[in-house]
Amino acid sequence: MPFITHGIAPPAPRGICTKTMQSPTATPTAHQPIHEKTNSALQIGTVAKEGESEAVEISAYPVVKLDTDTITDETAGRLASSLLGHVLFLKNQVPFPVQQLGRIPGGQTNSRAFKQRTELLSSYDTISSHLDTTFSALSTALARSSRHTQRKVALAYLAILVGPSIGTAKSKVFLGIDGLEMRVWGEDRVTAQKTKEQEKEAGDDDDDSEVEGGSEDDSDDEASESAEEPEDSEEEDEASDEDQSIEDENGDESDSGNYSVTDNPSPPPPYVSHAEQQRFLQNADRLLSRILATADAGGNGITSEMTPTQTHVLIRAPRRFEHPAWIPRQNIAASLDAALSDFLLGTGIEDPDLELPSAGVPKQNKRNSKVEGVWIAPRTGIRRRSLRHANPTSIEHNDAHPALDMKTQDSEKVDEGDEMIWWSWDGRFVGFADW
Repeated sequence: MPFITHGIAPPAPRGICTKTMQSPTATPTAHQPIHEKTNSALQIGTVAKEGESEAVEISAYPVVKLDTDTITDETAGRLASSLLGHVLFLKNQVPFPVQQLGRIPGGQTNSRAFKQRTELLSSYDTISSHLDTTFSALSTALARSSRHTQRKVALAYLAILVGPSIGTAKSKVFLGIDGLEMRVWGEDRVTAQKTKEQEKEAGDDDDDSEVEGGSEDDSDDEASESAEEPEDSEEEDEASDEDQSIEDENGDESDSGNYSVTDNPSPPPPYVSHAEQQRFLQNADRLLSRILATADAGGNGITSEMTPTQTHVLIRAPRRFEHPAWIPRQNIAASLDAALSDFLLGTGIEDPDLELPSAGVPKQNKRNSKVEGVWIAPRTGIRRRSLRHANPTSIEHNDAHPALDMKTQDSEKVDEGDEMIWWSWDGRFVGFADW
């Protein structure tokens, strides 16, 4: 006869110390990948080597991994504006999250709090629209750089400085994007492929025209010789002309058939509707919010509340970068590059376009550092290897003739437009506490 028992065991006596067995994967931690039901994947505190499936643990900064091959300019702009809103709230620059400030019932329109809230929301809407085109311009500038001829993706950085001014910032938050797609804005991939094929075919047509020109000269000579022959050969010439016309028609048909085969363009990229793109961006926003909350619980998030002050946004881009909302800031390159090097060293990677100072000198403890940040990466994770040159194997040193070696290095130097500098957004954010 079966026994009927309770589904829940009775509690243990207070005087007895018991140990419960718990699965190590029952509760996600800050160093454990978290996956949602969506197609996007989130990973915190890990980085994957290129070409390997094994992840290498990182304890300094969180990493968001998206289920995509590359980070597009639209995705980068959306996540950059979302991170800015999180930083403003986590740094105590606004009393509520930015998305909720617009829902607060308005009080007196002439009050100081109402004016400050209106100005901050206006600035946030403006920079959100600017960031949509900023990363498009950055992707174009990087694609036209001679340093990235052998690569299709690049590293990109956005800095959020909280402090009275850019030079006296009390907190620096970096957004690192590994895998930003480099593509000239407005240039379709299929159109570019067609252009290359048409240029190649144009060169083949020029060669054919030269051959045809030579054949026409030969035919003129033959015609002059045939005019001197007797009239008895006219019937034979007519028959040969008919045969030649038939062969020409067959040749034209075969040429047109070959042309249709060679002119077949490469298949276009898969179509992504606007609704699917917006759904992907919304999922990425939620993943970013979740990773920041989980990283904060793990002790490596963006914290350190501050008194209301100003917030400045900067981006690292080549000199050829063109955007009306961004101003070049050459005078702050040294300080920001030093902070960026700390951010990269804490991650465990090197940027090919950034000269790291004194690589062998130990850095200060991250707990006392004001440098914070987060990484955005594709499904392959952050590339661990260093890429000092676009094609390192093409650079050879000549020990016997150092002068020739210096000449080779000078020839490898890039032009001025490829130099990476910092650009600041022409607006600012003024924090407030009253609402």
